[in-house]
Amino acid sequence: METKNLQKGAQAKIASTGQIVEVKRVSNHGFSVVRFQTGGDYMILNDRLENVEKEEVQH
Repeated sequence: METKNLQKGAQAKIASTGQIVEVKRVSNHGFSVVRFQTGGDYMILNDRLENVEKEEVQH
């Protein structure tokens, strides 16, 4: 199983829809609990999530 380095409190993107969610809990059994920006916590398989790369802002 590929590890995606999902961490509690980080943001992730749902691969199929592109929605950004907040990771609330990560399980060793292959799923995470995420919170949608519109509200609600849901379980989703880790292989359905992608890491969100933060863009560096230069001033």
